[in-house]
Amino acid sequence: MRTLTQITSVVFVFSGFLWQFSPEYLLASEPRKVLGRPDLAHPLIAESPTPDTELRFEYITIDKPNAVEQIVNPEGEFALSSWASIEVDLPYTFRNPNSGAGSTDHLANTEIALKLAHGLTENILVGGGLELGLPTGDDAKGIGSNNEIVVAPFLDFGARFGAFEVITFLGFGVPFNEGDPEARAEKDLELEYNLALTYWFVPRTRLILEFDGEAVVLGNDNEGTINVTVGGIGAPLRNWPLEIGGGVSIPLTADKEFDSRLIVSALYQF
Repeated sequence: MRTLTQITSVVFVFSGFLWQFSPEYLLASEPRKVLGRPDLAHPLIAESPTPDTELRFEYITIDKPNAVEQIVNPEGEFALSSWASIEVDLPYTFRNPNSGAGSTDHLANTEIALKLAHGLTENILVGGGLELGLPTGDDAKGIGSNNEIVVAPFLDFGARFGAFEVITFLGFGVPFNEGDPEARAEKDLELEYNLALTYWFVPRTRLILEFDGEAVVLGNDNEGTINVTVGGIGAPLRNWPLEIGGGVSIPLTADKEFDSRLIVSALYQF
């Protein structure tokens, strides 16, 4: 109950912050277009499908049935060209079990991704790439993995319709590097999906409704999850390419990985 109260407070504070922009800022320029393609905004959970050069910082609190996890995740992305970029995520997790056992912390799996995009029109693009999950976690602490490598090819799509934007993501996670043949046989092929809907209710300030989840397409586990996130992202400074956002997630399915999730992010584009 205390966690939900804290989450509600953060959402109300953030909502009030979004509405207090100066009149001059509300007349700022419309979302950008780059070399014949849209420069789509970042959702809260998924990545933007457009290649960018940027730094992003996320603070995530996840209330799970058996523990509360706090994740500090710095991300960096470098655009190699207008159609390709490389991204690195370094999530560090603090885990506090509900059983009363001692809290633990460790770097979770490091993620490196190559992202590609192609503009079909000035308002529509398609893309994809390959993500590599490196075993920098700790199985004993229940944070990431210290032996499993995950290769995840993905496809994404983005479109703009006036003040609305739609971003979709579809990826397959394929685990490798299990030394035991029996352990390899038990590994599941996971499908990850995301649908983000954004609305620019004032220029450069947007509301976000986002769905994300996972399903096993090959393996013994028949569980599937769908979560919904409601939030917003805005730019507090007129002449700085800095965006601050936040949102709250809850599960929609009986199968779930958490009870609630709070996300706060800051993004600076170069």
